Amino acid sequence: MCGIAGFTGAPKPALLAEMCNSLMHRGPDEGGQHETEDVSLSMRRLAIIDLATGQQPIFNETRDIWVVFNGEIYNYESLMQSLKEAGHQFRTNSDTETIVHAYEEYGLDFVEHLQGMYGIALWDDRLKRLVLVRDRIGEKPLFYSEEAGELYFASEIKAIFKATNKRPVNHQAVCDFFAAGYVTQPKTFYDNIRKLGPGQMAIYQDSRLTVREYWKHDPASRYTGSFDDAVDELDNKLMDTMRLCLKSDVEVGAFLSGGVDSSLIVAQMKRLSAEIQTFSVGYGSEALGFNELKHAKVVSDHVGTRHHELILDASSNIRMLPKIIWHYDEPHGEPTSMLVYLLCQYVQKSVKVALSGTGGDEIFFGYPRHAGLHYLRRYQRVPKFIRTQIIERIAESLPESTRGGNFIKRVKRFVSGAAKPPEEAYLTWVKLLSPELQDQMVAEDIRRSVDDPAGDEFLRRILLSKERSGLMDRICELDVGGYLPEYQLGYMDRMSMANSLEVRAPLCDYKLVNYATSLPAEMRLKGTRSKHIFKEVAKRYLPESIVERKKVGFDSPIGQWLKGELKGFSESFLARNQIEKSGLLNPDAVGQMLSEHQSGQRNYALQLWSVIAMEAWYRMYIEDDLTSLDGYSISDIRGVPSGVELV
Repeated sequence: MCGIAGFTGAPKPALLAEMCNSLMHRGPDEGGQHETEDVSLSMRRLAIIDLATGQQPIFNETRDIWVVFNGEIYNYESLMQSLKEAGHQFRTNSDTETIVHAYEEYGLDFVEHLQGMYGIALWDDRLKRLVLVRDRIGEKPLFYSEEAGELYFASEIKAIFKATNKRPVNHQAVCDFFAAGYVTQPKTFYDNIRKLGPGQMAIYQDSRLTVREYWKHDPASRYTGSFDDAVDELDNKLMDTMRLCLKSDVEVGAFLSGGVDSSLIVAQMKRLSAEIQTFSVGYGSEALGFNELKHAKVVSDHVGTRHHELILDASSNIRMLPKIIWHYDEPHGEPTSMLVYLLCQYVQKSVKVALSGTGGDEIFFGYPRHAGLHYLRRYQRVPKFIRTQIIERIAESLPESTRGGNFIKRVKRFVSGAAKPPEEAYLTWVKLLSPELQDQMVAEDIRRSVDDPAGDEFLRRILLSKERSGLMDRICELDVGGYLPEYQLGYMDRMSMANSLEVRAPLCDYKLVNYATSLPAEMRLKGTRSKHIFKEVAKRYLPESIVERKKVGFDSPIGQWLKGELKGFSESFLARNQIEKSGLLNPDAVGQMLSEHQSGQRNYALQLWSVIAMEAWYRMYIEDDLTSLDGYSISDIRGVPSGVELV
């Protein structure tokens, strides 16, 4: 696991060093670079495989193919063996070197032979060609920018800022963010910086950039066998994936939330490892409603792991806001970012690699919104008068809890789309804001400057597409191609690498994803039973109380904090004059959302945190032109109140 950076054109040693050093947190163990008259490559390494000889950049026998690489090639041992049989000579035992020789053997098709998570930069000196590649599911990031006839690239945007400090705001990204909660490739929040999408390759040659898709999530065939056979096959494929993900020359631990995804991963992991360290995080005191610690302990005791608990007090840790935004380089609306940052910081003291359950909800239909379609069919059979005049009026009048229960909030979201066709209903459910707030949230000047002011073109293009006949297939495509890489994997990468911790997600192995999503929807979602087939596998290894317990989800008490200890902060930070000065959002819509949240009528925890993240990013990166976090604290951000204790 590493951070990589570089550029084409004449060497600039000082710039290359600055770009590389800005990624120190991603690879504190060692650095490396390669410079010629045509290209400069650099990396920071977190040593996981081949600790002694795996230093990068790595080159071929004739030293005309060079590579820097962020990630892990899980199938490197079998790939290395086949390449040796083809006559290639290896000087290391590193997974990185397999990339070089695979390129020699297969040309641009080399990526077809890689199984893992990766951001790759490969220089072919014979053809004067730079090749950038991102893994199929999007676990690892890769950004790039064209400037004055040269191409700059890096694992994080902050490294590219060392080369060009221009920061024009991408107005379309602002609209997209408040529609979906994330921004899809190739867009970033900067007009001059783009990101490579999952399964994409960028080729820069003769001062021309070509981006092509080398893989697209689309199961080649539909499963037609029996359910029992599918359960056995899924069990075997999970175990095969676990064997690959456990390849490491350092100890591998695991996150354990007590949910079925991480619990099954730990149970499978235990079958392959004599001793496992597992890690959970939770809150004490007034935030007990957000805890799943007792369920994680049940799993740990059942499986037999050396378990660790990080128990935080009920304070908000809002002082961490600049650090969180700094590691994203962009707005990100995940309220648990601080929680995950602290967990990764804690885990890194014991292990350098941890497995997570990320991906299970997306490929096995694990979110409440998936089961919502089943309820929708039933609900629409209820006479319209009863729905609109009784049920929906009662639902609208009920207050939404911020103490760990989301039932009323989900009911309100459900009925907001219940009169629509299933595709439109689901579109309503996945949007960050209600239709009314969405129309008002982004400032009018921003909306007038873009082609898609609603920001939902990506959502509509997939959900309303006629290319895939089944709605559940389209929903899966939206989750796997959008929400998973752009939201879930994005925040896990930044928060873990901020603490020099490698996180691997076995459920995001592309072969497993292809198999799982080839299964009929009813095998994954049986009525309202989410993750149906996954739970049948889990029942073989875990207590039924864990497998069948109601999904809670990983959450934080941010909603309660915004009504309590962060009330003064939020009122000052999101005050009309502060919002107007940034010019991105409509202060009336922000004020309405904050008022309804603090009154208890609505739980806008996720939405308000997204607004705070957007404003904090703008004030730090655009107004303050931040180039380093050294000496910068939350009190330096415009709008943070003085005299308010920021715990």
